[in-house]
Amino acid sequence: MIAAVVMDLDGIIESAPPWRGTGHAIDDVREVRAIDDADALVRVLAGYVPVVIVTTAPAGYVAALTDQLPDLFDPVSSIVVGDPADLLEIALESLGMAAGNVVALLNSAEGLMDARALGMRAMALPGPRHPLPWQVAAAGIPISPAPHHAAVSLLRVFRTEGVIPLRWKLIRELLPV
Repeated sequence: MIAAVVMDLDGIIESAPPWRGTGHAIDDVREVRAIDDADALVRVLAGYVPVVIVTTAPAGYVAALTDQLPDLFDPVSSIVVGDPADLLEIALESLGMAAGNVVALLNSAEGLMDARALGMRAMALPGPRHPLPWQVAAAGIPISPAPHHAAVSLLRVFRTEGVIPLRWKLIRELLPV
């Protein structure tokens, strides 16, 4: 049964990472906004299970993002900042859950394959600047084209597994098309 969702920061915000050669200070978040429906995705999922955001971005940048985008980050249980090799393991540790009870909603092929190797369920949510290679689909990893689609897909799984006794009418109200 799904008991938590771990998602990549890059899959829910639109921005060029300012710490990667742009010359901006790491807390400069003038051009950052949530991807359409990302705040609804986080809010709806967090209403049923803990949501953890993972990122390799510097902590100062993430802190500035949380101040600028409170609707996106307020429902989040925790944010894990660190090295890509350790992010998912740290997220699992912070949740205190078995990997099989956690869905990794990520935007990189490497992260998705790492999640699978750890025993997590994987679902791809490519960001606008992160197209996924064909290997993701070839590995049988479901791909959600947008946050709205990911939310509906995960709510279906929640409903099937008995996590939530939710009617489809309510899902349509929570996530209007």
